[in-house]
Amino acid sequence: MAIHNICVFCGSNSGLDPKYAAKTVALGQYLAENDYQLVYGGGDHGLMGKVATATLDAGGRVIGIIPRFLVERGLALKNVTTFIETKTMNERKEKMLHLADAFIVLPGGFGTFEEFLQMLSWSQMDIHQKPIALYNIDGFYDPMVTMMKMSTKMGFAPTENLNLFIDGKTLPEIFTGFQTFKHVLPPKYTN
Repeated sequence: MAIHNICVFCGSNSGLDPKYAAKTVALGQYLAENDYQLVYGGGDHGLMGKVATATLDAGGRVIGIIPRFLVERGLALKNVTTFIETKTMNERKEKMLHLADAFIVLPGGFGTFEEFLQMLSWSQMDIHQKPIALYNIDGFYDPMVTMMKMSTKMGFAPTENLNLFIDGKTLPEIFTGFQTFKHVLPPKYTN
């Protein structure tokens, strides 16, 4: 499957270490320079605002998808290529799933974790077959990966489900992973 639109999930805060913002800006520039369109949550704060602004500043295209209640709070970046306002958070995620060919998950908070785990769960249920990559900057997602491995070790998920996402420390690892990704649906119930 060809990848044109990449959905990025990330924090609406920038984090305390400036490396997260720097890597986010580099990702936005990379997307623009390699003719990928960014799909993201439509916000203007934190890493969300940085990835969108960096993509636009480098000549790229950006689809921002944001629920109305966040627009009303003044949190939207409206000068994107395509601006989509939704009624609910769930409608936002469904539109992101529909428009994206692949997902990259940057560091973030609880909402970012939820978005990653929902897309991973939907992949496990064969609702989609799109690659998902954790951008595991300086091991940010190591504890989550350890927890998922524990889940498979304890028989709550098939070991093969660990292949439904890419644990990438660098952009080349992520994009190589996208090129070689194969969605394999293991049996859901293993014991």
